[in-house]
Amino acid sequence: MRTKVFAYKNYIGIESNIHAEGLLNDPMKIGQLGFIIDAKFVDVQPEALTLLLKGKKSIDDIGEIDVYKSNGKIIFSWLGGALKSCHVNDISGSNEYNASLLKSNPEVKTPQKFIDFVNSKLNLTKG
Repeated sequence: MRTKVFAYKNYIGIESNIHAEGLLNDPMKIGQLGFIIDAKFVDVQPEALTLLLKGKKSIDDIGEIDVYKSNGKIIFSWLGGALKSCHVNDISGSNEYNASLLKSNPEVKTPQKFIDFVNSKLNLTKG
């Protein structure tokens, strides 16, 4: 499986699994905080890339969602599990964060289950 990154209503969604192509760590091992993937195995929707480009660098060596270069590879990583959602205002990368290293893939579609999730989240926050 290739990792997919998509967007809806200013939310980023990431869908992957523990057997994803290009996985550079074992997220199931003790001490691992999330997923680290070679970005050439990550399909990023153009709308998602637009949101990722709004992400902010932090002063830390790790980010909530991160894009950086390491040992000649472009790395895409995030804290948490195989499914991730994050509002555009909450995208923070490491001190090396550089989303412009990613390429977009217009064939990536936002899954209906993510659309439903975001809509239900927005309806809950309105009340």
